[in-house]
Amino acid sequence: MVLVLLFCAIIIVIMLLVIFTLISTVKIKINNLKIENQKKINSKYEISISLNLMNKLKWISIKLNKQKIRKIFTKMHLEKIDIKKLEKDLKFSDIQELLKIRPKISMLNLQLKVGIQDVVATTFAIPIICTVISVILPYVTERKNFKNIKYKIEPIYNQYAYHLKLDTEIEVKIINVLNSLYKIYKSRKNMYKLSRIGTYYQYKY
Repeated sequence: MVLVLLFCAIIIVIMLLVIFTLISTVKIKINNLKIENQKKINSKYEISISLNLMNKLKWISIKLNKQKIRKIFTKMHLEKIDIKKLEKDLKFSDIQELLKIRPKISMLNLQLKVGIQDVVATTFAIPIICTVISVILPYVTERKNFKNIKYKIEPIYNQYAYHLKLDTEIEVKIINVLNSLYKIYKSRKNMYKLSRIGTYYQYKY
């Protein structure tokens, strides 16, 4: 009887964890990220990832810094990923599906300085970058968070250089991620079946 009750309790806990995960939102906070072409990425940045129930109650949270991220990359052998093979395997339909995940920027503080040696090129590049950012932001930011969005783009003349400083917070719904990944998996599975059928008929005839 005790074992039955214990088994039922474990099942209930697992079901609750699954439900909580499905209705949760992933919040990714990036603090103090600085990137420059003349220096390495600063080692003082921090990335915080949390699961928030109904986008309010935080129930899982982890913090990553440069050292922890490097350890994760090493253990998962991510540094040995073949980029060319990845680009070959990645299809346009996959990109379309991934865009449906619809991440939202709830906070942004971006400072970017850009230089392209040629003064004229730099002068044209700055308004183009500003225009692209201003076009994209309304699609990835809810109206209630507009007040949390700040960005400043400045030119650096007569040299090739870039200086980026970023603090941001991004929200992604777990259900959107799982839905997109499932559709990509289903699409790949169907394509594999069709290729098997095509190979069968070629062999037969």
